[in-house]
Amino acid sequence: MTRLMICGTRKQEDVSLLVEAGVDAIGLITEVWQDIPCNLSRAEAREFSELIPPFISSVLILTEERVDEICRIAEHALPDILQLHGFNSPEDVAVLGRRLRGKIIKTLHFQGEKMAEGDDPVGCARRYIAAGANAILVDSYQRDKVGATGETMSLDLASRLRDEIYPVPLILAGGLHPENVAHAISKVRPYAVDAFSGVTTGGHLDSDKVRRFIARVRNG
Repeated sequence: MTRLMICGTRKQEDVSLLVEAGVDAIGLITEVWQDIPCNLSRAEAREFSELIPPFISSVLILTEERVDEICRIAEHALPDILQLHGFNSPEDVAVLGRRLRGKIIKTLHFQGEKMAEGDDPVGCARRYIAAGANAILVDSYQRDKVGATGETMSLDLASRLRDEIYPVPLILAGGLHPENVAHAISKVRPYAVDAFSGVTTGGHLDSDKVRRFIARVRNG
């Protein structure tokens, strides 16, 4: 069964919505450099993380690339999982794995089939895995955005990458919404999917879109 995470929490009611709707993880976008309406402070991230009940994971999503600052944010917010959504190096991942509790997801950034980190997605993913990343997330990016673009990436590439790094989990993100997520899952067979822009309206989580997205993930 494909697992799912939804980002975009801005208030306590959002946590309640996502828990009741049946997510596996709640993404807390925290102190990122990107201009995004749900950009939480580390104090807010901790507050919302503490509201998430057992068996649902809190995921701290950061674009910060300074290792010491990542540690300070994570040690304050106390998430279950750390998602590195910036351009952190494999060496950084190794250090963070030694210094922090919990698992680490590393994001790779794509425009179609072109990866921001270079020309070798499989080799790049394997270097992060060797450094200690517990999962690889693939997302679309633009010049001023490392996520929340509303654009999809190449599903063929995501599928190939999934096969090459298996059994390490591949998480699919980028432009997913209720109308396309079932097709994306059938094509890529990811461990999990991650949504934000496709389940929001006016920068806020949309309960109807959230519930329809989850139903499409669960039921195909």
